[in-house]
Amino acid sequence: MPRYLERRRRRWYAVFDIPRDVRGAFGGKARFVQSLRTERLSDAERLVGVVISGWKAEIEDARTGTRQATREVLETAQGWKEHLDSIKDPDERWEVETILHDVAVEMDAGRPGDGARAYGLATGRLKETGSYVAEWLLTLSNEPKTLDMKRTDLRRFVKRFPLTKDLSERSLQRWADELQQQESLKPSTIRRIISACRGYWSYLHRRGVVELHPDVFRGLVQKRPKNSKAHHADRRRPFPTEDIVRLLAESLAEGDRQVALLIAIGMYTGCRIEEICALRVEDVTQDKLSIVDAKTEAGIRDVPVHPELSDLLKASCADSHDGYVIPGLTTNKYGDRSNAVGKRFGRLKKRLGYGPSQVFHSIRKTVATQLDAEQVPEAISARILGHDIPTMTYGLYSGGAPLNVLSDALAKVSYPLNATCIDFLAHQRLATGEDHSQRASAA
Repeated sequence: MPRYLERRRRRWYAVFDIPRDVRGAFGGKARFVQSLRTERLSDAERLVGVVISGWKAEIEDARTGTRQATREVLETAQGWKEHLDSIKDPDERWEVETILHDVAVEMDAGRPGDGARAYGLATGRLKETGSYVAEWLLTLSNEPKTLDMKRTDLRRFVKRFPLTKDLSERSLQRWADELQQQESLKPSTIRRIISACRGYWSYLHRRGVVELHPDVFRGLVQKRPKNSKAHHADRRRPFPTEDIVRLLAESLAEGDRQVALLIAIGMYTGCRIEEICALRVEDVTQDKLSIVDAKTEAGIRDVPVHPELSDLLKASCADSHDGYVIPGLTTNKYGDRSNAVGKRFGRLKKRLGYGPSQVFHSIRKTVATQLDAEQVPEAISARILGHDIPTMTYGLYSGGAPLNVLSDALAKVSYPLNATCIDFLAHQRLATGEDHSQRASAA
């Protein structure tokens, strides 16, 4: 049974056990249960992450003590609203609203703002900004990781603007400036946060919950000019070919075969890290790798097996114990096999003195740079790397280049290999943790 899912009468439900230390905040309840309103497992697996992350947020609020006060105000407001909605006579409703206003003033004396908030919500004069977050997230088709990021961004937004009336063009710009100046967030991170907030606000606007137009979210964070020094400093740069050899040799010296395999496959295919880590043994033949798990339609492709990579791939597939070309990788909560090994690569390149502008994706840039230097036509390079081809002739009408043409192009990619790397690619391999210097000396 998939995690957090339970099937009841053909429909799927999200379930989550409430930790004992916070059950009192939820009336002693031991478990969250919510119908996902679907009979399809694939839909349930997509939706459950949104529901679970919402429950986890509630648990965190309960632990930090922020939930109880908010809950009391909302419960009070809901009770008042139900009572007001049950009154049909306008004069009687006005009298009850007057009484509730006096009660709200008394509440404010104890906890400033709570009474006014409860009264405004009960009478419809105020609306909670976060009331529709869970509902909006369920309308999206993003990956679970992206949905979690949007939920986190919106929690920040709702905390800053708890009521829809709190938002204005000026207050929004002030918040964007605070994110950059006081919290020192990068402009790209702020743009991501603002993008999630704009999407949610557009949903509220379409539903008629708010009147302020979503266009107020545009242009809050200025993009750096592409010719600025800061822009060029932040750009991802390719590794020189000799530096990739250095990275490969160092990973072998440290006995990290998984990182070594990752680098070797990347340097001779130009594949993305996620594509490499998702490669299964059945995706590999003598002459090609079939990329079937890619982030774009163009990414689904066949990549020729480079002559230097052939022996290592055969051996790795033969030795695999779990069906993957790079066996034994752990997965994170989103099922991503590249997360942990990618971090190990990051630590490796940092130890060797490479900065933030050079990452694993830089190996892909190195392959592209070599293809360009060898005057390989762009359409051929794009098919190897899994890029979109925007032209009408090649992008829309062409059925693709033959594998032998791609193979001839990719064979032009080369590196100044040392003896250590040559041995590894020829599958004179090391057991994990074995000291490479001793092995090399013995050889």
